[in-house]
Amino acid sequence: MRNLCELFFLIFLFSLPVEAGIDEKIADDCSAHQIELPPAASETTFLRRVYFTAIGRAPTLTEANRFLSSTDPEKRPRLIDSLLDSEGYAKHWFHFWADLLRISTDLEITRSGITGQAYSQWLLDSLEENIPYDQFVRNLLSRQGNIWEKENAGAVGFYLRDFGMPLENFSGLMQVFAGTRMECAQCHNHPFDQWTQKDFYEMAAFAYKVRASKYPDIYLQIKGPEKSDINRLTIPMRFGTVTSWKHPLRLPHDYQYTDAEPLTEIAASTAFGESVRVNPAELPMETFANWLTSPANPRFTRVIVNRLWEQLFGAGLVPPPLDDLRDETVAYNPALESELIETMRTNHYDVKQFLSTVMKSKAWQREPLTRSYSPGDQVYFEAPFLRRLSAEQIWDTFVTLIVDDLRIRASKFDGKSTESVEAWLRTSEGREFARRRGRAPCPEAAELLARRKSMRSALDKIRSEEIGPKKTFLQWKSSHAKLYRASELSSPAPRGHFLRTFGQSDRQSIANANRNASIPQSLAIHNGELAEAVMNPYSALLRKIRSIPGKGDQIEALFLGILTRAPTEREANSAKEESLEEIVGALLATADFLFLR
Repeated sequence: MRNLCELFFLIFLFSLPVEAGIDEKIADDCSAHQIELPPAASETTFLRRVYFTAIGRAPTLTEANRFLSSTDPEKRPRLIDSLLDSEGYAKHWFHFWADLLRISTDLEITRSGITGQAYSQWLLDSLEENIPYDQFVRNLLSRQGNIWEKENAGAVGFYLRDFGMPLENFSGLMQVFAGTRMECAQCHNHPFDQWTQKDFYEMAAFAYKVRASKYPDIYLQIKGPEKSDINRLTIPMRFGTVTSWKHPLRLPHDYQYTDAEPLTEIAASTAFGESVRVNPAELPMETFANWLTSPANPRFTRVIVNRLWEQLFGAGLVPPPLDDLRDETVAYNPALESELIETMRTNHYDVKQFLSTVMKSKAWQREPLTRSYSPGDQVYFEAPFLRRLSAEQIWDTFVTLIVDDLRIRASKFDGKSTESVEAWLRTSEGREFARRRGRAPCPEAAELLARRKSMRSALDKIRSEEIGPKKTFLQWKSSHAKLYRASELSSPAPRGHFLRTFGQSDRQSIANANRNASIPQSLAIHNGELAEAVMNPYSALLRKIRSIPGKGDQIEALFLGILTRAPTEREANSAKEESLEEIVGALLATADFLFLR
């Protein structure tokens, strides 16, 4: 009987959802330190949090009403999974990875008109396909070829990002994927960690065998007088190839330690974890990537778990900086960190599944902690911290308030970005195609024109409603035509752009975005073009509001559409004396709008 009871208990234990284990570890730690658990978040707080976390924008008025009116007892977990499975997931989480990988479409960095776009599209495609994280990293590090070959675009973009600087590129990949800062050991033994200069060169020897090339392979194979002609023909293909590099890595000429001589040729080998050397049957970076992404690697899984947890809770599981893990680094809650690492491994590095699991926990769905988080403070993770929205979350929410679902904005056309097809349509060839109406030189252009026609028809219908004067309509239409989600714009946005004003990374260094407040941000909220477009009577929000009878219900809907909550009695009474446009302007300037609760 005892054995049977134990069997039933084990079956019960292993049938519990993973989030129950997360909550148990957090509750035990809070109990041990006499930390009171906050109450469960309200429906509106949860709704706002899940939309911003999963797809990077506030819910529309229609989406909010649909969720709040539902009586489905499983509506929270269902909403989490449906949002993570939507196209908005890739468009939002693109920024997390682009910031870490310093993805840029700036020609001064990429040196090529196609490298940045192809790299960005590769990242979006990888997120849409939900490539397992370990495979994602292997694809990024171990492939070789040309940027126009879709399967190679990520690796080519990754290595070309640091063209001519292979050792710096290696330091970056160790920081991003292993949370290890080895760059100090490039010049001397690390003064604060275990790494020696020789350790650095032995690890870097794997990556040194990969060469980001200025010229495509075909150019390198040409000999004779025709090479100069081929040179001119291959200019558009420059800075788009990654190949093997046969030259060995050597220690610096001024190497001063006794374990090797200066200019000694270095054989690739690992400095921590399982000892690995180059497998003759593989490219060196294939060997390295397999070692790095192995579940046995002591840092690989730990780093991604911490990065994702920080995105969800506002603080990592370990004291900062996460990019400088040491063997002695201890998590705030070791049992919780171990549980999450095992969850990631058990789910075969399915990032969506990991996010879904954590978001379904009681801890993530509690009322936020309103105290500020100071890096290094002890954290118990009883609830997420209150945080400012990112630049991209604010921008995408403005776009939603102005455009909603009226305008069909395609993010790609068979690998071509919206911007590139739009630019083509402005050329003489593109204008000629538009005049011919139907004989498309490429299906992408035909699809875009069809969407434009549908959009113009919808705009004409709105104009016929006479919501406001023609001048007001044209002002809104002008803003409307330029609005795409942040992931569909140049990456990063140019200086002076709304996104940069609100802290978007310049992609010059790893994880360089910030959420700090500034005076220019306040000016952009109060007087900027986007705020004016939301207050325009033709905006998606105000057109929806005006379809609601009664000023009281309109005020309720405005608060729900902008802040994802109902107004307090005092707020509702104050708003009765103001116009709808004035209420919109006031709500956009509140902390409630700019913070994720």
